[in-house]
Amino acid sequence: MNPTQYHDRIERATQKLAQLQARELLASRRREFKAKQQAKRDEARRRVRVAELAFLAGAQSLDDAEFVGVLRRHIQNRNSQVRQHVSEIGAACMPRSSPNSDMRHTQ
Repeated sequence: MNPTQYHDRIERATQKLAQLQARELLASRRREFKAKQQAKRDEARRRVRVAELAFLAGAQSLDDAEFVGVLRRHIQNRNSQVRQHVSEIGAACMPRSSPNSDMRHTQ
């Protein structure tokens, strides 16, 4: 083989490698995009569910500041005993057929 053939083979191999790397990068970006979109959908579903729970608890009549204040105070003061107690109260108020009555979020 002469040097020109080697250079041609190296150039083709380099181009092939660049194409593979570009495909991998695109695939990675697609996966990241899909993961972000799924996270957005999950957050939107959770927001709707939290609104449903506020109505179920009868908290829709509270003004915004009071509603947020009550929740913030609970979050600051909760411990395992308080969590157990309020979970029991909440479970008693929730309909048994509620599709997400079993969801647990501890943020």
